[in-house]
Amino acid sequence: MATRSQGNYEIMATKGTSLAKGPASIVGMILLAYGVTGLIFGGNSFDSNPLDGTVSGETWLGIEGNGWSNLLAIGAGGLLMFAAQLHWAAKTTALVVGLGFAAAAVIGLIDGNDVLGIFACNDATILAWAITAAVLVVVGLLPRVGSKTQADPVVATTAEEPPAEPATDTTIERTPESRFDRESDRTETR
Repeated sequence: MATRSQGNYEIMATKGTSLAKGPASIVGMILLAYGVTGLIFGGNSFDSNPLDGTVSGETWLGIEGNGWSNLLAIGAGGLLMFAAQLHWAAKTTALVVGLGFAAAAVIGLIDGNDVLGIFACNDATILAWAITAAVLVVVGLLPRVGSKTQADPVVATTAEEPPAEPATDTTIERTPESRFDRESDRTETR
């Protein structure tokens, strides 16, 4: 919660709740779990024939993949889970990973058997990549909700109260939020 003084009012603002952090971490966990189990029980061959060749893999839960396809899921899931700690990082990473999966789905749809001779895919893989891309792009567009700004009047103290500090000591009260404020926005305590 950020607080600053303005005239006879103290302005308090809260950032609100991020709608992107939770879904980004959930999609990341699903991708990570599928990639690890796919390496163990499905395709774990790292054969490739880059750009113009054809590669194939084994199916796991109906989705065809080779070692590279499963590493793609592991990497994307780990990146999403790591970035889900901050709102802006969750949104940015969800958009980037979502666009990457969309590109893989389009290339796989055009080729039919693989993506660039590296990632094996079938129709179910292309569908899974397209759904993941759509979900992540939507997650990347989610806002923060519930931000509040309220002004509370500052109560003046009476002259009968003793000062909290000696009159010769002048300090500037600084909060982590005020380090970028102008000098005139900071309150002085005597």
